[in-house]
Amino acid sequence: MESFFAQPPVQSGLAPFVASLVLAVALLRLPARWQGLAIVAGLLLAVLLIIGPALTPLTSTRKMVVASLGLPILALALDFAPLRRQVKVGIVILSAVLALLWVLWPVLLRRELGDAVLLGGGLALYVAVVLVIFARLGQYCARLAGAALGFAAATGVAVIMAASALYGQLAFALAAAVGGLTAVRLWRPGLDEGEACFGLAGVMAVAVPLALLGAAASVYARLPVMALPLLALSPLLALVPIAAQRSAWLRVVIAGLLTLPLSAAAIYLTWQAAGAGSAGY
Repeated sequence: MESFFAQPPVQSGLAPFVASLVLAVALLRLPARWQGLAIVAGLLLAVLLIIGPALTPLTSTRKMVVASLGLPILALALDFAPLRRQVKVGIVILSAVLALLWVLWPVLLRRELGDAVLLGGGLALYVAVVLVIFARLGQYCARLAGAALGFAAATGVAVIMAASALYGQLAFALAAAVGGLTAVRLWRPGLDEGEACFGLAGVMAVAVPLALLGAAASVYARLPVMALPLLALSPLLALVPIAAQRSAWLRVVIAGLLTLPLSAAAIYLTWQAAGAGSAGY
């Protein structure tokens, strides 16, 4: 059994999918705001299988895990606060930017002040843009699911090409967790085009870890910075109008396909950069 759970397809595919699916079924009758816990559960199981339960030493990867699991819980708590949605999203974005700086702090300390500000500011902008776009997608259940699957897959492929198999596994685990929740939430027929079904916590459970993984891969791996704007904007294409009379599952597929042009361009830039790096050795 131990050898079974040691296989990467199980760790970053089957296990998070099943964990998300089971918890999504358990939470199905609760309001949509609770559904994000299914994605958190899928990611948590993947982390336990891939990295282990230890939090020390507190490496950059473990810091990302703490932020990725903690910020969706913050978003869930904010969902109960008497605040406007824009304010709630703003608080999560600010928290994610601070988490990014926490992750990158050892690198930033070694840079000249100007370089550190440029690097930290540029990557903070990337994280903020990703979270803003996903917050907008959060109003459309099927589109959010498709965009999340496409963005997670694209991030996974890109960071693996950038020589970070670990980051790639975590990205694909998120895709699997989104798949588990989507399978449950979109099971019922007649899902309204404008219905939000993941809640703010579910949106941030996808957006925060993927944004942090992409930003960190540009520093700790070989993901080219020029690929980040393409990755960040790829989910935005899922907002292209889709006929409301189409089935929810078809809308998920269409939304995922709409992210492909910019995702493919980002992956191509990463492939070129990885090839150039290999040629230099």
